[in-house]
Amino acid sequence: MVDRDARPNYHHLRALDGLRACAVLFVLVAHYGFSTIVPGGFGVTLFFFISGFLITRLLLAEIQGAGSISIGKFYIRRVLRLYPALVVAVALSYGTYAYFQGFVIWKDVAAILLYVSNYYHGIIGFGSAYDPGFQHVIHVGVLWSLAVEEQYYLVFPVLFAFLAPRGPLFLRTLVGIAVACLVLRIVLALHGYGERNYGSTETRIDSILYGAILTTLLAGRNSRAWLEFFTRPLLVGVSLLVLLSTFAYRDTFFRDTFRFTVQGLALMPLVASALFSPSYAWLRRFLEWKPMLLLGAWSYSLYLFHQIALTYAELATGEGYMNGFRSLSVQWYLIAVGGTFALACASYYLVERPFLSLRHRFGSKTS
Repeated sequence: MVDRDARPNYHHLRALDGLRACAVLFVLVAHYGFSTIVPGGFGVTLFFFISGFLITRLLLAEIQGAGSISIGKFYIRRVLRLYPALVVAVALSYGTYAYFQGFVIWKDVAAILLYVSNYYHGIIGFGSAYDPGFQHVIHVGVLWSLAVEEQYYLVFPVLFAFLAPRGPLFLRTLVGIAVACLVLRIVLALHGYGERNYGSTETRIDSILYGAILTTLLAGRNSRAWLEFFTRPLLVGVSLLVLLSTFAYRDTFFRDTFRFTVQGLALMPLVASALFSPSYAWLRRFLEWKPMLLLGAWSYSLYLFHQIALTYAELATGEGYMNGFRSLSVQWYLIAVGGTFALACASYYLVERPFLSLRHRFGSKTS
């Protein structure tokens, strides 16, 4: 049986917030000193997948309802959704840096606010991360993923507006770009540049594309058949085992190349089942549990501010990055975890939500 929500519409998928909570928990727990046992990078991959799925779903609903999409309003909605909290996070980060150092590295700030920090960080390096004159690092390196997403969404709505009305050509284009990303990763890895694959837009957007491909398949005339295919118990079980194997297999070439492809493909049946299959209603109940929904709602601010809280914990205790996360004290965890949630909640309720309410003036049907 196909859930009525599988086809594109503006109905809010509460379980998707629960998946966001899972994604941010992967990142937080890894950065709280457990990166050797928790794959924090997968949390970013899951964020990418969810983003591709949701944004494409909403755009498909818009084009089916109105016959076209407003690219200008799309960009305005993205700015209102992401920029206010980002500006606050950057001001807090570099305000702390300026307090201790007496100056601000403006090229760092510009790279973040212009959404090019993935290249700036990967090729040039953040001044605040590598400045030997400042003992305590202002951790903002996670913002590279925002750059990847926004570079993708700078182009995607234009591509969508042109190709989506042409049906199969849109899907073939998404698949073709995803394959091209894999090929490029392989070429770069074979020539000794595999380490750049993780944060470069042209080698990571397939993690977003797999989410877009899933929602496009569920939008077509064969939606029922595709959902029945993706939710077959055998396929779901194999996908889960394959996904878990990508965490355990540590070969450098695989991790720089095929890892993101395999994870993206494995997520398609897993996410489809979690969101739409009646057989996994028990999982949806967990994802729609109030604490998970709250974490999902706060996930963007948690992601933005958690490493700032780590900086404050490090400044207060001398522990953390500076000692390789060895022998972390209770005080460190109280400051790091408590600070993360205090900053994130303040950001969500005082910054994010007021601007989210403005998005409805520009066609937003969901928060």
